[in-house]
Amino acid sequence: MRTITTKNQKNKSIKKKKKDQTKERFRDRKNFKITIVLIILFGILSVFSTYAWFSSSLNVQVRTFNVVVDKTSGLTISLDGINFDSSVEINVNTLIRDLRALYPNHTNQWSTNGLTPVSSNGITNPNSPVFNMFQSSGVLYYRRDQNRENGFVSTEQITETGPKEFSYYIAFDLFFKNVTGSPVSDNLYLDYGSSIIMNTDASEEMQGLGNSVRLGIVKIGSVDNDAPASAVQNVGCNGQCESIIYEPNSRNHTNLSIERASKYGVNLINGQRFPTYAFRTAGGPIFVKNTVSGSENLDLNYFSLQNTITEENLDEPLFQIPDGITKTRVYLWIEGQDIDSLETESDGAELTVSINFTKDTMGYNAFDE
Repeated sequence: MRTITTKNQKNKSIKKKKKDQTKERFRDRKNFKITIVLIILFGILSVFSTYAWFSSSLNVQVRTFNVVVDKTSGLTISLDGINFDSSVEINVNTLIRDLRALYPNHTNQWSTNGLTPVSSNGITNPNSPVFNMFQSSGVLYYRRDQNRENGFVSTEQITETGPKEFSYYIAFDLFFKNVTGSPVSDNLYLDYGSSIIMNTDASEEMQGLGNSVRLGIVKIGSVDNDAPASAVQNVGCNGQCESIIYEPNSRNHTNLSIERASKYGVNLINGQRFPTYAFRTAGGPIFVKNTVSGSENLDLNYFSLQNTITEENLDEPLFQIPDGITKTRVYLWIEGQDIDSLETESDGAELTVSINFTKDTMGYNAFDE
């Protein structure tokens, strides 16, 4: 009996050893497969992260964002359509958390993790109160061919169905109260004190992104000054929405941007404005080489010229605003199709944003006459 027991124990020991060896070989193969997958993923990431427009690793934080109006002319602003003043500070608290009670159905967007390039041509029709914003999930390749010339992308439209703290861009409703007593509307302007500036310590890499920032505004609609909060907050387009896109650094191009643009046959000159062709529809796949603004390979099935105003247009009114409360929606984003954000490896930077509005006294003058 002892001999049989010893033999059984020995057989069990051999079987256990073989089983352990099999498990170990399986783990080794599994770990090897995981390692291969990680290497492949890292290879893909290291390729597409150099394209700012298609990257998700950028770190452009908004350090300060202030909006100011000239109160002496009877103009004030508000984030909730209830409390009006001459200035508002834009941050995650004022846009998202503080509005839960006063403006529960707002759809404001904040970029807690930093701005990441997207693309927009504004609104598509006079009944659209929001910008069409497009994003990409990165560059892919056919048949493991990671030649940059053969990388392709697809894009999708971003929806704004509710408040969001971790968006790719900033968007919020801004209400103007204009007290004139006049039946004639006043003209609303961006004041020359408006600026969007990258911090001075930012690298040349990041300065290109600073030159790619856009400010967008949609004028939605107006109600009387004594209208209830629900009417103010929920005013719609009624076929009269209009939008503008402001490009504050349209003529600034870094040497690095000029060098990178030349690789795509684009002659970029510092001091001269260069047109941007932004996304107008979602879809794909589109070869990366067919996405570059100004390139002869640009696929016009997906892109159209982005009509922007610049510092040269600040003498021209943005919109007309009547006596009453006018609802607008404001956007701040990095335009990925801007030639200055063609290729960027982010090392972090901060933006300082100051938006100043003023109005003329057209309403007063016409009323006095």
